[in-house]
Amino acid sequence: MKRETDHEAENSTGAQTVDRACELLREIARTGAGGVRILDLCHATGLSRPTAHRILRSLQLAGLVRQSPENRRYALGSGLFELGMAAPNPITQFPQVRSVAEELAASTEDTVYLMLRSYDDVLCAWRAQGAYPIKANVVALGDRRPMGASVAGLCLLAGLPEAESNALIAANAPYLPAFCRMTPADVTRHVNDARDKGYSVGVNAVMEGVTAVGMAVPASYQRPCMALSVSAISSRIPPERIPALVEQLKRSAARIAAITGSDAAAR
Repeated sequence: MKRETDHEAENSTGAQTVDRACELLREIARTGAGGVRILDLCHATGLSRPTAHRILRSLQLAGLVRQSPENRRYALGSGLFELGMAAPNPITQFPQVRSVAEELAASTEDTVYLMLRSYDDVLCAWRAQGAYPIKANVVALGDRRPMGASVAGLCLLAGLPEAESNALIAANAPYLPAFCRMTPADVTRHVNDARDKGYSVGVNAVMEGVTAVGMAVPASYQRPCMALSVSAISSRIPPERIPALVEQLKRSAARIAAITGSDAAAR
């Protein structure tokens, strides 16, 4: 067996530290502006407190993480925003895609979310507000949620091969109580339903009194990465309105697929 050299061992340790730093950043991003305790970060990542503290300290010095002096919770730092300004948008032709979401919100008069897959999560890439005065603002722009904890995420899970979808649901399971009102069994049921119908409906699934209808943007090779959802107070989306919303979502999702070329190999 080939013996690992000191240089190779050093590179391996460095790569492991980078992986751990990325994992911590993703966990912090999930919690939003309120921040997260180091105890919870250690529980979520499996890192020891000294290891997590050492990495977090390095991230703080780089401006990628900040710690509140009041409650000692960790949140994302402004350095990430600065880096993000220089990074390319993962959605090609984003202004046109954003316009489709805005038009859908105008036609439905409700809140429209454009969600983007990010590892085991979904990220709110855009939120468009309809004219109806009572808003269902469950997710803010830039918020992260476990895939199984949003109606748009359920549609993305339904678009994946079943084994991969089941693995992601299992990975999401510990985080569901903090983000939605569904159990892993509920998520699996919703995903199977969405796989059969081509869309998902969540009544009180994420928040009491809120209903959402979602659909994945068509993609090749069973790898959808974007989804749209229309969200409103439940009285706004009775069962008889769902077919019309599904048709609106279908047209909007097809337009986005055409703009981005996400379904190019399937055409």
